[in-house]
Amino acid sequence: MHFLTYSLLRLAVLVAVFLLSMWLGVGLILSGIAAVAISFAVSYLFFPRLHAAAGDEFRGWISRTPRPRNRVALEDQEAEDAYVDRRLREEGRES
Repeated sequence: MHFLTYSLLRLAVLVAVFLLSMWLGVGLILSGIAAVAISFAVSYLFFPRLHAAAGDEFRGWISRTPRPRNRVALEDQEAEDAYVDRRLREEGRES
């Protein structure tokens, strides 16, 4: 939900700056460049907690590893994880 909120906020700032600069007669291309730059800066500087929450949420969507569907693959994965954890403890590099 944070990602959607942050994206809509950035889009609203972008549209507002674009329309304002077009109304002032700056020109299409310069208005677009200014709108992108200002919307990025405003959302990044004035909403840092929302920016961080949106980034964490997006990272969670991307970094999901698919879980195996069958029982044998699940058991193999659990055995491998237990082995790696045991080796890390023996070497003193606990995760």
